[in-house]
This record gives sequence, structure tokens and C-alpha cells, in this order.
Amino acid sequence: MTAGSSGQEAKRGNLIYLGLSQAFRLGAGFAINIMVMRWVGVEGFGVYGYITTLVGLLSFGAYMGLDRLLNGEISRREDLAGRYVSGGLLATLLLSSLTAAIIIGWTAWMDGRPDVVLAASLGALALGLRSVAMIPVAAFHAVRRMGLGTTAHMIGRTVLVAATAMLLWSGLDVEGVFVAQVLDGAVTLGLILFVYSRTLGGLSLRQGIESAPGLLRRSVTFGMNALYTSVYLSVDVLMLQQMHGEAEVGIYRAAAVVISLLPQVADTITTGIFPRMARHLGQPLAAGEELSFTTRVLLAIGVPATIGGLMLAEPLVVLMGGEDFASAALPFMIMAPMLPIRFLTNAYGMTLTSLDRQGERTRGTLYAAVVNILLNLAIIPVWGVEGAAATTLATDILLVSWLRWRVGPLVQEYRIGGMLLRTGVPAILMGGALWLLPPLPVLLSITIGAAVYAVAGYLSGAWHPRDLSRLRRV
Repeated sequence: MTAGSSGQEAKRGNLIYLGLSQAFRLGAGFAINIMVMRWVGVEGFGVYGYITTLVGLLSFGAYMGLDRLLNGEISRREDLAGRYVSGGLLATLLLSSLTAAIIIGWTAWMDGRPDVVLAASLGALALGLRSVAMIPVAAFHAVRRMGLGTTAHMIGRTVLVAATAMLLWSGLDVEGVFVAQVLDGAVTLGLILFVYSRTLGGLSLRQGIESAPGLLRRSVTFGMNALYTSVYLSVDVLMLQQMHGEAEVGIYRAAAVVISLLPQVADTITTGIFPRMARHLGQPLAAGEELSFTTRVLLAIGVPATIGGLMLAEPLVVLMGGEDFASAALPFMIMAPMLPIRFLTNAYGMTLTSLDRQGERTRGTLYAAVVNILLNLAIIPVWGVEGAAATTLATDILLVSWLRWRVGPLVQEYRIGGMLLRTGVPAILMGGALWLLPPLPVLLSITIGAAVYAVAGYLSGAWHPRDLSRLRRV
């Protein structure tokens, strides 16, 4: 079967498959963090967060945004999917090998502790495996057959959670988490390559050699965006580790668990919308309508999540990590408003990328990275964890403002004010209900709050059943 012969079944239900995959990924992410928090304590979790940040800071080099580039290109020329995927795989193998060598050398020079170097090496290998797997998955998304990668990712995440639990129990501590990541990456990549070869066609080394150099050249702006994003998402952790120690990193990472994982919901929705938005190039009215729908859905999730997080901060972080992590509640509350902001950042960034304005997205991320570094240098030495949380929030506000400004000329009939009002009022009512509740288990409080918001949000127009119907047709 070729990419172009996917048929009508490729057109519908993609978001359901993406949602299943991302829900599994989200659940696995929470499970891994909770296991590490409870197994190794605050300082051990800080070591885990520090190593993850060391790897994450250079992760951009392993794929250079090739998945986003291929998604846009293949969505417009499905007949060239085999050529693009062959070139993308070859380019990513080269990039991920170079990146792994840099990560290992940089960690040995910057830190030097044998256990940290070993864990970073394992993390770099896992990163390379995940990066290679992103290339055929980008093709699945572009031809709107997103369900093809779902089973592979779910099996890989199951392996990750099971292996992490087993290895932590066996006494490997933090190193065991990264061994589990390698197993996850290997299983996922093998299954995805198998599915690709059986569905969208074979691979060609000759086409890969021919197309890889051009793809690498065109990926530069995507890669720079990933680099700047890595910098402003990572530099605060590195500064905290150097200035205040790994216990502070553990508190900060605990506060950021929910903030870092929930935007995967936005990524699921915008990934599903991306191929449709790419077809609206040069059609500002259609692009504006698509962005309005995406924004309405994301705000309906992000705004109540922020209010709920503010109301339930301390019991939520204690539920995840235990009483030792109670001090993470304040930085969590500072960062809670980042949820809808990052949802919008995702939507605006997706719009710019899909409408061939990746350069604007990259410039905004560069400005955010520079501002974040300067703010962190001034604030973290004095204010520590709370200062890092505040600088991250300020940087996110700057970035979303830039992206909204640059999206403006590409869309028509896009008005966010009414959407904020329709989601904000029921979210505030939900917050009031949570305030009035007697002390309850946090999961029960979340359930009650969600029910209040669902009813109030329906009445205010924050969401409607037809939105769910439209999402199912993506």
C-alpha cells in the first residue's frame, strides 16, 4: 500500500488514536515520576531531573525538527512519502549519533560523576531511538493514518513502566530509569518500522542518500526552534543545581511534573489538526476558523486545569511524592497559569509551522530563551525555586504574546476574548465549589470540580458536544 492509497478510513478518527496514545504516554509519565519521587526521595529525584535536563538540553540535535518538516511536506505530497522518510531516517541516524557523542562528552566534562555519565549515556541512546522512530510516525500523521503508531507507543510505554518498577525495586535507583527508557525506545522503534514497512511501503537507501542533505539544510530553522526551546526549558534546572544543589532541583521538578506533562494534551490536538491547517496555506479565513476551533478546545481544558491546580496544589504534590515534597506547592502555584499559556503557544506555533512561517516561531523562541537566561541569572541566586518558577512563567507570557502577534496576518476572524470569558467564568465557579468543599481525598475533589465545570462550561458555551464530534472527525 502506498501513502496515497490510504483511502477514506485515513480521514477520520485520527485524534481518537492520538488521544489513546497520548493518554497512555501521560499516564506512564505520571507513573514514572511518582515511582522515582517515592523511591529515591527529594535529592534522588533532583539527580534524576538534573540528568534528564542535561540530555534534554541537547536533544534538539538528535532530530532537528525533521518530524515537523516531513509532516508538512508529506501532507502536501503524499506520493513522495517514501523518499522523505528514507532521507529523514538517514539524517536522524547521523544527527542522533553525533548528539549522543556530544552529550556523553559534555556530561563527563561538566559533571564527571561516573553514575551521572552512565545515566546520561543511556539517556542519549534512548533519545536517539525515539528520534529515529519520530520519522515514520511523521509520515503516518501526514497521510492521516495516525492510528498506525498507537499500538507501538502503548507497548513501548508499558515496557517503560514495568521495567522502571522492576529496576528500581532491584536497587538500580536512577540508572534503572534510563535503562528502562532504552528498552522503551528499542521496542517502540522496532514495532514502528515493522508497521511502516507493511503499510506505507519500503525504504530506499539510494533515495535516502539523495534526499538527506536537502532535508538537513531545510531543517535548520526547525532545529534552531528546538534548541532555543531546550535552552529556556532547561537552563533554570542547571542553574538551580549549580547554585542551590540537587534537593532544590528535586522540589522544582516535582512542582513542574504536571506543568510539563499536561501540555501533551495540547500537542495531541494540534498534531491532529496540523495536516488540515497545512492545507489552508494562503486561505486566511479557513485558517482562522481552524485556529479558533483549536483555541476553544484548548482553553476549555487549560483554564479549569489552572484554577484546579491553584486550589489543590499542596494535596496534589503530596499525593504524588509524599510529605517530603510539600514545599513544591508554592512553585507549582506560581507555574499553574502556564497551562493555558502553553496550550496557546502550542496552537500558535503549530499554525506558524503549518503555514510555512517556521522562521517566525524560531525567532520568538530565541527571544524567549535569551530573556529567560537573563532573568534566571538575576533571580535564581536570590529566590531559588520560586524565582525559577516565576522566570519560567514570565518567559512563557513573552513567547505566547510574540506568537499571537505573528499569527495575526495569517488568519482572519480570530477573536480570543469571548473564548476566554466563556471558559473563565465556569472555571471560577468550579474554584468556588472547591473552596467550599470540606477536606476530601484530592482525587475526589478533582472529580467534583470537573463535574461542576462540565455543567457550568456547557451552559456558558465553553464546550459543546459538537466539538467532540468534530474532534472525532479529525
